[in-house]
Amino acid sequence: MKKVFLLLAVLVLVNAGCVFAATDYWNDSVYRSIEETVKASAPSFPDVDFVVTDAKYAALVSDMEEEFFVGDGQDGHLRKTQSVKDYTKAIQAAIDDANASGGGRVVIPAQDGASRNNPTIYYTGSIEIKSNVNLHLQEGTELRFVRNISNKYYPMVLTSFEGNDTYNYASPIRAFHARNFALSGKGTLNPQADPYNWQAWKRGSFGFENQATVVDVLVKEWSDKAYPVERRLLNDGASPLPEKIPTMAIDWDNIEKITYIDTPKDITPLRSLLRPCTVEFYACENILLEGVRIINSPMWEVHPLRCRNVWVRDLEIDSHGSNNDGVNPESTHYVLIENCSFSTGDDCIAIKSGKNRDGYNRGKIGGESCGNIIIRNCVFADGHGGVTCGSECTGGISNVFAHDNHFDSLNLQQVLRFKTNSYRGGLIENIYFRDNTVAKCSNALMYGETQYTLGSAQDKEGDLGPYTPQLKGVYMSNITAGKPDDPVKAKNAILWKAYERAPMTNINVKDVTVYGVENAISLSNVKNFVLENVKISLVSDPAKLETFNTNTIEISDVKLNDYDLSEGARLTLPDDFDKSKSVTITGTITTNDANFAEGKGSVNAFLDRGTLEAGSKAPVITPYAAEITKISDGKYSFKVNLFLSDKPDYQYAYRPDTEAENMNPGNHIISIVATGLEYNQNTWNYNVKCKAD
Repeated sequence: MKKVFLLLAVLVLVNAGCVFAATDYWNDSVYRSIEETVKASAPSFPDVDFVVTDAKYAALVSDMEEEFFVGDGQDGHLRKTQSVKDYTKAIQAAIDDANASGGGRVVIPAQDGASRNNPTIYYTGSIEIKSNVNLHLQEGTELRFVRNISNKYYPMVLTSFEGNDTYNYASPIRAFHARNFALSGKGTLNPQADPYNWQAWKRGSFGFENQATVVDVLVKEWSDKAYPVERRLLNDGASPLPEKIPTMAIDWDNIEKITYIDTPKDITPLRSLLRPCTVEFYACENILLEGVRIINSPMWEVHPLRCRNVWVRDLEIDSHGSNNDGVNPESTHYVLIENCSFSTGDDCIAIKSGKNRDGYNRGKIGGESCGNIIIRNCVFADGHGGVTCGSECTGGISNVFAHDNHFDSLNLQQVLRFKTNSYRGGLIENIYFRDNTVAKCSNALMYGETQYTLGSAQDKEGDLGPYTPQLKGVYMSNITAGKPDDPVKAKNAILWKAYERAPMTNINVKDVTVYGVENAISLSNVKNFVLENVKISLVSDPAKLETFNTNTIEISDVKLNDYDLSEGARLTLPDDFDKSKSVTITGTITTNDANFAEGKGSVNAFLDRGTLEAGSKAPVITPYAAEITKISDGKYSFKVNLFLSDKPDYQYAYRPDTEAENMNPGNHIISIVATGLEYNQNTWNYNVKCKAD
């Protein structure tokens, strides 16, 4: 198959005649501040061990019947039981003693000869780590969390589910309003989630109930209608409620202070179908998470929620169930993630800051942002996104640095991913991605959408929300994807889709080489998009392009007859405008190619008729060639005549190939394309909205 090599260098899109140029692809002072803050806040502990197999704690181990489900071969499930030793009280007592005595290490020991494949197994329910405690899993140990889904083993605690605040099952490993603590060692955390246990709730599989019934209440009835969080009680449907529950209040001067209120007496809690994360730290600071392996997670694996100063290193995350994100900092600041490996059923790392109205009201009006995050020296295999911002990002995300990471899997959809919509909103800005390598991915190296779920089968929101998202200031540099003889095999190099009213701005790509993708670049509602020394080779020739841009071109002063056209603007022509005759578009080109008009350049205007050819989803595009006149060296004027058709008024939105309903007559979009001998750039979209008679 023929390969076409695209050279993209110094491509600049222009806004209102002003050229935007990227000047900073890294903010070293912010980076160093994050690193220094996290390391200076790393926890330390007294040199004393509390071993859970010592006689004091061994006396607390009890026999129990673990309840779990298996398939019956007929799209249903069968309940099973097995006798195991329950270490919940023993482990928690050791943690409590270490905390009460001023701190120390709680050791989960391995028997002689134990290994990952032949582990020393400890069955347990949810465990709460407390201040000044290092919960340490020796190599060859496995904490196997029981599948008895009840509040006896997973108490009702204050938490969130996909960015919406609620009370729900406790995570297998949790911490609440704690500081200076760690989870360490080479052992394994295994919540035993599988298609029949925990995961079946995702879609109501195998005869289990579907979590959507509870999610709809949480999002549409509780969050969107500002129902008080202290009344959002989800339990197992049988256990009594506690006398008091904690509130969402956080005193950052005294993080261990918890504000309690009486549990509302007039509420019958809903029976929860919401899966907990494997590890969740809520309102905590000065945290170390080091070395452990996580498998078979019910939900997200590691979830620092409303935390500060989190150091995550040397984790091995290998869990492929639904929503099995790897590490999800949410409304959390100062995070260092390094030397970890990810193979997940969802995003490997997903940075979040709350969802919908809850995200906007969390902590204060406008929400609690998430940011000051470093991701380095990690290996990414399977996942929806490698490094992802969103989709729950209502409070905003900023200052994310990812460098010296490696991405390698055809089951990895996007390497750098952004996702939100007008219900989730949020400002995402100052994202730095450099010195990374990509061997394989399936969809895109760089992917962003502020229309997340729009038009898809999972779309429950559409563009109806009050929080218009913003994405600006993304810097990607020094990236190699694939090799000349081993292509990356992705569908796209760069794919961005935004709302017309809120375009993505200041997207900067520099010193990037991509070998073997199907499509180079696709942009919808993007401004100030800068490419510098970017090379992309295609596995085929769908665009029939050979080179992009070796010289900057600026298009300005564009008019349709006497009406000014600015980039992205919609022009309503007056009723007496005769759209049946030709119209004239004029403008000015500035370029550092002094010979642009002497056979080395051209200008074309493209009119989108907004109609369909028979059997095709593609719109009919009519090109018109412009006349070019030299004004002076490097400056030219152009004029092009074209015909508008007198068609009904139509509101233009973005147009994915699958949305034929957006291709009605009357959708007139004028694109001005300036092309040089060795470059092809500056597609300007002007929306001409013809008013109906």
